[in-house]
Amino acid sequence: MFTARFQAWVRRAAGRAVPLLRLTHVSPNALTVVGLLITAASAVLIALGRLLPAGIVLLAASAFDILDGALARVTGRTQRYGAFLDSTSDRYAEVFTYIALLYYFSVRQHASLEPMLVVCALSGSLLVSYVKARAQSLGYSGDGGLLARPERVVITVAGLIVAPFLVWALWALAVLTNVTAVQRVWAVWRQARRVPGVTERSAAAEPQQPAIKPGAVAPDPR
Repeated sequence: MFTARFQAWVRRAAGRAVPLLRLTHVSPNALTVVGLLITAASAVLIALGRLLPAGIVLLAASAFDILDGALARVTGRTQRYGAFLDSTSDRYAEVFTYIALLYYFSVRQHASLEPMLVVCALSGSLLVSYVKARAQSLGYSGDGGLLARPERVVITVAGLIVAPFLVWALWALAVLTNVTAVQRVWAVWRQARRVPGVTERSAAAEPQQPAIKPGAVAPDPR
């Protein structure tokens, strides 16, 4: 959903902060881990019912998710493991946030509908990432769809900061993440139809990893 122009602006802003980070000699992987720890702190705040501070902390954590990649590109320290760690940390970050929301609504609010929305949103978010990762492992492109990770983070942060919007944010996440997963499945199906002589059985039996040049960043399943 985010335009290419906005994404380019975010990358440029992150690039301006990289020179300061280089002075600290911190590694991109360290930034990834710190961002995950900050997300965990945000999850604790959500569970305690401190939604506004939780949203601010989660927004700060998302900055680390941008800076680690920018630092890796500028310093030439892009590695397959770094991309793997970043993607895995993103999945844990989403799980932390959704579990905290589940606790908040089920234990503190004694709600019945909202916990189900949280479960649907978590399932859809993980499926969006899985579909792309699996598609890439078979040589397809699994990009596209309404809600990639940046959009999911923005909606979650907005719902936490503006508390009356939180339930609507959960509805959007619960529905649109699963729509996004279906959109990516549809896109891969269309690609598969254009590849002659490749059956589903042979593709599943012999997955092809996309070629990655030495020192390049592996595709990110978001």
